[in-house]
Amino acid sequence: MARGDLRTWLTDATVPKRWTVEKVHIAADIIEALLYVHSFQPALVHRDLKSRNVLLANDMHAKLCDFGIARFKSTQQTMTIAMGTGLWIAPEIIACRRDYDQFADIYSFGVVLSELDTHQLPYEDVKAPNGDPLPEFGIMYRVGEGSLRPSFSPHCPSPILDLANRCLSFDPTNRPTAIEVAHSLGMIQRWINK
Repeated sequence: MARGDLRTWLTDATVPKRWTVEKVHIAADIIEALLYVHSFQPALVHRDLKSRNVLLANDMHAKLCDFGIARFKSTQQTMTIAMGTGLWIAPEIIACRRDYDQFADIYSFGVVLSELDTHQLPYEDVKAPNGDPLPEFGIMYRVGEGSLRPSFSPHCPSPILDLANRCLSFDPTNRPTAIEVAHSLGMIQRWINK
């Protein structure tokens, strides 16, 4: 799409670091796409939500793309293959749990919220004991055991941070549904427009 992907847009120095109406609209567009695919019976799980898979139109509407590894969640089958891109993967997928579902996408959405907030790749600020960046394997290990979450800026508005923390819950049953996230974002949109 005309403006490229969300990751590229966030690296543009002219994009404000603070939360803007535009950023909240991007988040709302992403969750609307998840709400749509999660409403299928059975639910379609994207399994690779990340900033590179969000395309931006000229009018800054966001579109979710790359459904290449998406799968329908069947009640008779379990999703046994860990899919996705390392830094955005939910803990239950890292831990090779057989029963992950659409709440894994909600976790990945929480990671994307951290990117919208910091403009950095997730966990970019995490260091190994020697001060070097922690390798992706180390990050995934800590995420899988529940001891690491993506960082947010000190200036992240509390309603957005609260929503992100719910999305990033280690226990998938404590994460909100896509419709609950959409409702929260609607309230945040009204708040940020004031």
